[in-house]
Amino acid sequence: ATHSRSCRRAAGASRASMTDRFPAPPMKMTRDEMDTADIPYHFRDYCAHMWVDYKECRTNHPIVWRKTCGHEVHAYNKCEYKEFKRRVAIAIEEKRRRGMM
Repeated sequence: ATHSRSCRRAAGASRASMTDRFPAPPMKMTRDEMDTADIPYHFRDYCAHMWVDYKECRTNHPIVWRKTCGHEVHAYNKCEYKEFKRRVAIAIEEKRRRGMM
């Protein structure tokens, strides 16, 4: 009985440290702002504010957007990549905690 309690405490401790080690970035847009900006649901994440900048640039420069909106595209892709890396790190940590790796 003592062993199972210590395992539960250890699992709970690793879960708390996971949130400390991989904190979620702050949301810079509210749901209402995303609704107003007509952001599709699959783009509503921590990088939504950068997606709005990118789409605005693309709308303002319809023909040459690939040349003029390079900074916005890069900033959005970098944000998405950082979020992807954070999610992968959380998944790996969860697998280690469960003994699957």
